[in-house]
Amino acid sequence: MADYHQQARETTERAYKVIAIYATLLTVLCAYVFTHQAWVWQMLPVWLLLGGVTLSTILMMKVIFPRDYMPLGRSVCQLQPNEYARHFTLEDNDRESVDDDMQMRLFLRDELNQLEIAICWQERVNSYRAKLFGWSLRGIFYGMLAAMVAYLILIFL
Repeated sequence: MADYHQQARETTERAYKVIAIYATLLTVLCAYVFTHQAWVWQMLPVWLLLGGVTLSTILMMKVIFPRDYMPLGRSVCQLQPNEYARHFTLEDNDRESVDDDMQMRLFLRDELNQLEIAICWQERVNSYRAKLFGWSLRGIFYGMLAAMVAYLILIFL
């Protein structure tokens, strides 16, 4: 589980670095658009670049924004097996208690089940954030590609 949290932290660190680059590109492109306000066909590549960078920035913001967090689990000092195990009783024998060995087995089963749920959840969250990261990079790539195609079309027209 700690590996998944480390992976999430590293993804967030990379996202902050990339968002700084995207913010710089957005600032430069917006400044260029604001200084050349006329909507002419020669500005189409700049608008396409601006659209790609904007889309990529929005996706990267989703990676950075606060997200749900599942803790690693309880520490050993927080575990209260005797308190928890008292709730295991046999239904047939009018609230007769389960023997100590079976109580511990049930207790460990529940703890391991919770840990497995937390690990699977963190894995899904990390996978989704990695996909957003990839979509963001693809967005900027396709924005550049569209701008180059538009530029080539404008040159040859």
